[in-house]
Amino acid sequence: MRPWSKRELLAYLDRVMPALEGLDHFELLDVPPNADDKTIQGAYHNMAAGLHPDRHRNVLTPSQHERLIVVYARIAEAYRVLRSQVHREKYLRDEARRRQDGTEAPRAPQDPASALALLSPKAQQLYRRAIAAGRTGDKASAMLNMRMALAKHPQSGFLQDALRNL
Repeated sequence: MRPWSKRELLAYLDRVMPALEGLDHFELLDVPPNADDKTIQGAYHNMAAGLHPDRHRNVLTPSQHERLIVVYARIAEAYRVLRSQVHREKYLRDEARRRQDGTEAPRAPQDPASALALLSPKAQQLYRRAIAAGRTGDKASAMLNMRMALAKHPQSGFLQDALRNL
C-alpha cells in the first residue's frame, strides 16, 4: 500500500481525532469483535502501511506529526491487545465491567459517518461512487465500486452491509 498523500492524511486525522476516545479496539482496526488473529493482523498491517508516522515525517508539520503519532499509537495499542488471546479476554472483561459499573456508557452502534471516516481515502471514494451509481440505477457500477472498496477493507462490516443493501 502506498503512503497517503498529505491532504488525504490530514483529512483522515481531522475526521478520526474527534472520535478517537470513543472508539474501541475493534472499531480502531475496523474488525468485528469475533475477528480471528489473521484478520486482526491483516487489518493492522494494512493501516500501518499507510499511516506509520515515520513515512510522513518529512511532509507534516511537527503538530500534524504529533496528531498522527497519537492516532497511530491508539491503533498499535489496539493491535497489541487484540492479537494476544490473554490480553484480548482481559480487555473484553474490563470493557464489560466498565459498562456494568456505569463508568462507561454503553456504546451506541457506530454511525455511518464514523464508520466511513475510518476507511482509507481510496475506499471512501469507491464507496461514494458506489452510492452515486446506485442512486442513478446503475447497479453494475454500484456493485463493482462497492466490491473494490471492500477489497481495500475486507473485514469492514460497514462495507459488507452496504454491499448487501445495494
